Amino acid sequence: MKVVYSVGVRLGGAGALGSLSNRTAFEIQKRGKLKKVICWSNESNDIEASRVSAVFPFGKFFSRASSRFPYIIDNLYDRLASFQVSECDIFHGWNNHALFSMRRAKGLGARTFIERASSHILRYNELVGEEYKKFGVPSEPLNRRLIRRCLQEYSECNYVLVPSEFALNSFLERGFDKEKLVEIPFGIDTERFRPSVKKDDVFRVLFVGQVILRKGLQYLLEAFSELSLKNAELMVKGRVQSEMSGIVEKYKMPNIKFIRWADDLTALYNSASIFVFPSVEEGSALVNYEAMACGVPVITTYNSGSLVRDGKDGFVIPIRDVEAIKEKILYFYDNPSEVKRMGKNARKHISGYTWDRYGNGLCKAYERALE
Repeated sequence: MKVVYSVGVRLGGAGALGSLSNRTAFEIQKRGKLKKVICWSNESNDIEASRVSAVFPFGKFFSRASSRFPYIIDNLYDRLASFQVSECDIFHGWNNHALFSMRRAKGLGARTFIERASSHILRYNELVGEEYKKFGVPSEPLNRRLIRRCLQEYSECNYVLVPSEFALNSFLERGFDKEKLVEIPFGIDTERFRPSVKKDDVFRVLFVGQVILRKGLQYLLEAFSELSLKNAELMVKGRVQSEMSGIVEKYKMPNIKFIRWADDLTALYNSASIFVFPSVEEGSALVNYEAMACGVPVITTYNSGSLVRDGKDGFVIPIRDVEAIKEKILYFYDNPSEVKRMGKNARKHISGYTWDRYGNGLCKAYERALE
């Protein structure tokens, strides 16, 4: 089997997609099935250089611009990448990065996978659009041409790969063919992310992620500030985007701390009593995996695509529910033994979701597509 894997990022570069795509490519390579990775630029130490095709000498600069001009940059990437597609059995491309590349691969006889690491594009647009309207953001979440392009990729590919039940159901709710959907949760490096002894007695609530409306931090800030807990703090790690700047200013308090960067992410997780991630929309948030691997109980939403088992590894709450966030934080605050019990459960449960497991599941899906 020969797999061509295409993703419009800096392979192995900073950011969730750069590291996630690098890990995926590594798992395909480890099983002897990787023919080529196509990307903007190569910053990976894990993939054989001869198997990486960067579409442009200065691709990393275009990659960095994709968050500001996603339709234009991703469309440019795909057109350049299509010239790099060669004969293969499987073409695996990322949603909004792969329409022309996928068409070329299909013309060469390949079976095609489009990876969608979030909910269906229309569900995404609805959920984030509701947040924008609620908090007075004047723009639309997504460019309409980008939406049409994503939908076209869904229509033309053989399979859509999603990482969670929430993401899967967002497609089924649109009447999408279940036979075209493949659900494979992501993996976690349990050697890197592992528990260690907490070094202080502060009840610390941790949030890690982009500080944007989609991540639901606005509801956590409101909940935590209303609780007014003694010897407690909320730590927020992430870059504050413009849509959240006014909300962040409102909650700048001595017991609410914002940091943009952490040199040791594992140490940051282990400094927390609990992890709270009340996201409105995700595919399957890797930060939940990381917190669980560090033995930290998690309060999150179904929409985060989480593997958290409600009442065992933490709690799964409705989106946009400030009272539910307050109730569950207070439960852990009043019951330190439950912090330990659920933290141990979380570590044990997530340890079954290795990257090796993910790689096996992915390659089995490829094999089934060729039957």
